[in-house]
Amino acid sequence: MLKRSFTLRARGGTFLPRQTMTRTRAISMASFPGQKQNTKLTSWLIGISGFGALSLGIFYFYWPRHNFPSPVAKKLRQALWEESEKSDHDYQGALRYYLEALQECDNSGVSSISDEYTGVELKIAEMYERLGMQKEAHNVYIELLYRYYDALQDTNSVPNNLRPHLIQKDLRVLIKSIEMNQDVELGKRNLLTHLLMAQEEVLSRSPELKKFFDRRKQRTLKLFQGKATGVEPIDFQALVNENTIKLDEDSHMILDLAKDSSAWEPFKDEFFTARDLYTAYCLSTKDIASALSCKLTTVEWMVMADMPPGQILLSQANLGSLLYLQAETFESQIYRLNQKREEEPGLKTDDNIIKTLRTLHRNRDSCFDMATKCYDSVIKFSKRNNKLRFNAKDLMDHSAAHAIALSTYGMGVINLHNGTLPRAERLLKDSISMAQETDFQELYKEANQELKKVYLAKETTAKTSKTDEGATK
Repeated sequence: MLKRSFTLRARGGTFLPRQTMTRTRAISMASFPGQKQNTKLTSWLIGISGFGALSLGIFYFYWPRHNFPSPVAKKLRQALWEESEKSDHDYQGALRYYLEALQECDNSGVSSISDEYTGVELKIAEMYERLGMQKEAHNVYIELLYRYYDALQDTNSVPNNLRPHLIQKDLRVLIKSIEMNQDVELGKRNLLTHLLMAQEEVLSRSPELKKFFDRRKQRTLKLFQGKATGVEPIDFQALVNENTIKLDEDSHMILDLAKDSSAWEPFKDEFFTARDLYTAYCLSTKDIASALSCKLTTVEWMVMADMPPGQILLSQANLGSLLYLQAETFESQIYRLNQKREEEPGLKTDDNIIKTLRTLHRNRDSCFDMATKCYDSVIKFSKRNNKLRFNAKDLMDHSAAHAIALSTYGMGVINLHNGTLPRAERLLKDSISMAQETDFQELYKEANQELKKVYLAKETTAKTSKTDEGATK
């Protein structure tokens, strides 16, 4: 078999209070090798955006549209013939001709970052995949990522008017490479590197966005690293309301065409998909602070970029679940510190321990409060616009209906955590009903599990009451 060497260089949703988030199709935690599921949280990832099939279909190669040199075009015609049904889908033969076509591109001086050159490489990667050669296919994608990155970092390589197009291609290849990735740290590092590059492009095209980002960055980092003292509260209700999400006369959600989202074009779909993948990778490595910081900015930027309203709603619901997870992390730290104080009585008067506990309590309460606001804003929005829920079956995109169901579930879990059992029971039953309406199987399963906990808690409370009455008599 002919093989081309692709040299690799080293480079220096829905999340539930028992689940998680990311994009158009589910990704289980098994996708992240070597990671264990949280014993308290069942980690699963559901789509938060209808970005379309960001997989191999994105890279389908329409070779007649490109101006290839004659020797390259000849090889491509032979490759497409071998790949076709007329040749019984001979992917081995097609791969040979695509590799030869790429060699002809080199001989003809075709730019290695052009649509023509990279299009041939993407067909090579596709053939590798069809032949079950996953490692070779992944190597092609990684090499493409390095080449796009180097070109975009060199201000003389890519004209300004072509940069957005090249960033879009870079992010698409990034997403595809992540689908095949088996190395958590490599995936996380690649996501961060290429996202930062795309982010800088957006900020360079919008001074207003840059000011907003710089202002939010410090506040978010302080809060979710447990260092917040007097941090301004976040008004989550401002992210989901009639000012940010428009509805027509039939109560169908529509885009706000008055917004200027040009700074994000043409790669905003790919950009937000990649950000969600980065959030998922942060969760898989238990880097909750980074996941939460990323998600908070993502929700705010989705509003600014005029993303589809249903995706904004679901992203906000996911943010609420991340905040709940962060609150539980603070609560776990409080529990461990208190245990340590019981074991070492001298620590009960230690000023540092006392200050740490106060900060942890404050941040825990803040995260629970913000999670409640996240969920509640989605629920209130749906109550003011009933068709979002009751016409759920008629909607092609179930993101809005899923956001409402998830937020209702989240409020149920919070009430269970707070011991408000009657309200927790009602909310969980309501979320189960909504999950059934939209065939939201993951939520249906988890909501039933949480409802069992409510029943168990009610039984325990009843038994305790009877015991206390007997003791009194």
